[in-house]
Amino acid sequence: MASFDRGQKAQSDRALRRALADLIVCAQESCPSVLRADCAGVLAEVRSALPTIVFAADDGNGHELTDVQVHAGQELLAPSLDGRAIAVDPGNLELRFESPGLPPVVTTRMIREGEKSRVIRVSLGGRGAAAGGDSGGDRVRPTAASPKRSTLGWVLPGSLAAVGLAGLGLALAMRLRFDGRVDDLRGSCAPDCTQAQRSDLSGTLVASNVALGAGLGVLALGVVSWFVTAPSSGSSTSPGSTTRATSGALVPGGFAW
Repeated sequence: MASFDRGQKAQSDRALRRALADLIVCAQESCPSVLRADCAGVLAEVRSALPTIVFAADDGNGHELTDVQVHAGQELLAPSLDGRAIAVDPGNLELRFESPGLPPVVTTRMIREGEKSRVIRVSLGGRGAAAGGDSGGDRVRPTAASPKRSTLGWVLPGSLAAVGLAGLGLALAMRLRFDGRVDDLRGSCAPDCTQAQRSDLSGTLVASNVALGAGLGVLALGVVSWFVTAPSSGSSTSPGSTTRATSGALVPGGFAW
């Protein structure tokens, strides 16, 4: 009777594994038949609602692993992987997969009542992170390190920025020379300056404007190249596919224009 009471309370608390253990006791032949019948009915409900999951793991290259421990919090759910279904309580379950010589993988899954033999698969030692549908098992890969900018990604924008700033500096110097030359001509020959003097002044102004435009254009190219050479991550979104990180990838045709 005590086991029956504990089993019913555990069932209402959704601690289905504990309920199963208690209800198995009161369903034995040594218990009174009336109590045994009631206990067996509740036991059948618990067994139907109790979810089970099957763990699987690979090395990221398609090779199956069995020397893997699976923990849920402080509880060891599986000392190794043998393909058997394991009963767990419903709710959010944080799972930690550990294998000697490989980085551990931690994943959280919502386990629902009545789920049977749900496959949760992880890839240990793979690159990128991916999650697949339940049809092929829940797939998890360890997260890759953030992609880093390549050497070209630093050198090209920096060089363009330096050339652009040099062009702006040259434009400023020529503009100052133009202004100084205008002041000189005003004090010496204006308004009767020769055509050669006027042409020289006009050429200085044109050269200053060209240097200004070229400097701004090269600076704009530097900004564009900064984004074009930025590291990026590509991902495939088809069901059951995996995601791989791509470091330092250049946009195809990014420099053609």
